[in-house]
Amino acid sequence: MAHQDLPHKNISQLLARISVVSLLYAGIMIPTPLKAASCTERPVTTFVSSVIGGYQLSEPDRFPHLLKTGNIGLYQVDGTTRTILNWPNNNPAWIKPSNYDGKSVMKAMISLWKNRAGGGIFEGGVSPALTPHLQASHYRTFADSQSGAEFKWFSAGWHPQLVMLNLSYTDKATPFPGSYHNPSSEFTDQDVQDTTIALKDVYQRTGAKLVLPYISNGSRGHVSDTSETDRHGNPGLGEHIQSNYETDAYYKNSRKIAIAAGGFGIDTPANIFSTDAYYGPRHSEMFRKLIASEIQWANKNHLTTVVFMTIFDTQHGKHGGGPDFHFMDGVQKEVNYLIKAHALPTYWIVGQYSNGPENTNMPQTDTQAESITQVATWVANHAPNSSPPYPELTCSKY
Repeated sequence: MAHQDLPHKNISQLLARISVVSLLYAGIMIPTPLKAASCTERPVTTFVSSVIGGYQLSEPDRFPHLLKTGNIGLYQVDGTTRTILNWPNNNPAWIKPSNYDGKSVMKAMISLWKNRAGGGIFEGGVSPALTPHLQASHYRTFADSQSGAEFKWFSAGWHPQLVMLNLSYTDKATPFPGSYHNPSSEFTDQDVQDTTIALKDVYQRTGAKLVLPYISNGSRGHVSDTSETDRHGNPGLGEHIQSNYETDAYYKNSRKIAIAAGGFGIDTPANIFSTDAYYGPRHSEMFRKLIASEIQWANKNHLTTVVFMTIFDTQHGKHGGGPDFHFMDGVQKEVNYLIKAHALPTYWIVGQYSNGPENTNMPQTDTQAESITQVATWVANHAPNSSPPYPELTCSKY
């Protein structure tokens, strides 16, 4: 739902045209011209996703209240496109339904979601399948990304207008000189060039009208301007100076990529964002302010932002596999924090990308406590958002 203080439609149309110009100037060609204001109803701004138990999102009787909101679309990660078609029998967390047929599930899911929210959103990673012109030695490929299963879905009639791209470059960059990195804070000049290539490839390979990279992955991000190190020797995790995404030189290349792409995604496990369990009290608040500053900067520059609120188990080892028994509370606190910070994203994603354990949060039903669909129903009904620069991308057609 759009916040009442945000620009009116004619202003949104103007800003959308400005954003298109910036994309073309950056060398990223948009295959299909974007035309704002083609929605007869408000665009969908909430999306639901799940890897484990993802097949449940093909069964509408599980979540009638969620569908009734009219503000829900499908967010499908490459892992789900692969596992629905090729059930991971070697993982005990995946309990296979009787008479399971992956192709039938795929067809049912496409039928249910293809006319909702412009077909939804697809999330993939750099790989020979999706980014063939990107030099393979520059990135690490994961099984879900390199499977290319999404192309079977495209051939079967699923055509999402918005695609999110995960980046996993392998070059070394300060302050984390590891063998591979994901957090946006480590983008090098080479990464900026490679991302331009990757985005062009994804436009051509998917037919999407907007492709955005994930540029913020907070678990190892730069939160402070201070040169102090944490207990692992990682710089930038000190307690003294709050980092602001707009002004911190540490994010220079991240901002370049965001401007060139026209927006970005932020991965914020709700109970990392909303509690102090992961970072500790002082550092956690710095992290929350940093994320808010990213969205504020994006809105100032009329960019599209996608916030993925996923599960996080704070009770059993602090990991992302779940189960998260406080998922609803964490999501509500994250949404309310960003409202108060005047940092509303364009789109909200509620889901999980876990491969287990077997009792982790899944879509289940929208009346089951802490289920993915129950939490998504609350977000669809109650979470405001900034006005989409391209509202036609997530229009529903019934």
